[in-house]
Amino acid sequence: MILFTCDIDWAPEEVIQDTIDFFSSYQVSLTLFATHDSKVLQKADTSLFEIGIHPNFNPLLQNKVENPQTSSPDIISELLLIYPQAKGVRSHSMTQSTILLDQFKNAGLLYDANHFLPYQSVVPYTLWNGLFRIPYNWEDDIHWEYGYDFEPGFILNSSNIQLWILDFHPIHLFINTKSAKQYAEAKAFYQQPAELMKHRNIESKGVRTFIKEVLDHLTNTGQSALTISEFIHQNPFRSRT
Repeated sequence: MILFTCDIDWAPEEVIQDTIDFFSSYQVSLTLFATHDSKVLQKADTSLFEIGIHPNFNPLLQNKVENPQTSSPDIISELLLIYPQAKGVRSHSMTQSTILLDQFKNAGLLYDANHFLPYQSVVPYTLWNGLFRIPYNWEDDIHWEYGYDFEPGFILNSSNIQLWILDFHPIHLFINTKSAKQYAEAKAFYQQPAELMKHRNIESKGVRTFIKEVLDHLTNTGQSALTISEFIHQNPFRSRT
C-alpha cells in the first residue's frame, strides 16, 4: 500500500494549487500538513484531501520568537484555529518530544506523523496517551541527500516493504527538483511562481516525475490511496488503545 503526504512549508498559493490539481487529475487521496492559512487548502475537496497541521517549533528552540510568552501549545492552537478539522500533525523539522506528544493529544489530534525511517518497513502503532503514531519512509529532499536517482522502481517493485508512506513538498513537485543544487538556485524565488517555473527541471527525472510514475502505477493497476485518517480507521492497530 502507498500513502501520500505533503508538507506545505509556506509555499505560495499557485504552488499549492499545482499540487492539488496534480492529485485531483488522478483522483488520488493526499494528506497535507499546513504551515499557514491557505485559501487553496481551505477550499480543497475533502473527499480527496485531508488537512493536518505542520507547526514550526524551531523559533522556540532557537530563542527567536517575537513574543517571549509564546509556547508550543500556542503554536498548535494557532494552526488549529485555521484548520479546526485537522486530525493529525507533523512538525516542521520533525520536532518531537514526549511533552509535545501529550500536547498534540490534549489538542484533540488523532495522530502524529513525525517519525521518519528512510527506506525501512514502517508499522503504525498506538502511543501511551492514545495518539496514533504513523511513521513514514520516503521524503523527497532526503532522497537526493542520499544521492539516489528518482526512479521509483524500488517502491513499485518492493516485496519486503508492505507500506510506503511518501512525503514531498509542493515546491519540489512544482519545479521537479532533482538535487540540492537546483533547489538552492530556485529558493531565492520561493514566493514568485513565475520565476520558479524558469527553474523547473525538464531535462531529467526529479520529484515530479517520481510522484507521477507512482500515481501512474496506481492508476494502471487499479489501486487507490487513502488519507492517513482513512488508513487509521481501516486498520486493526486502531483497537490497541
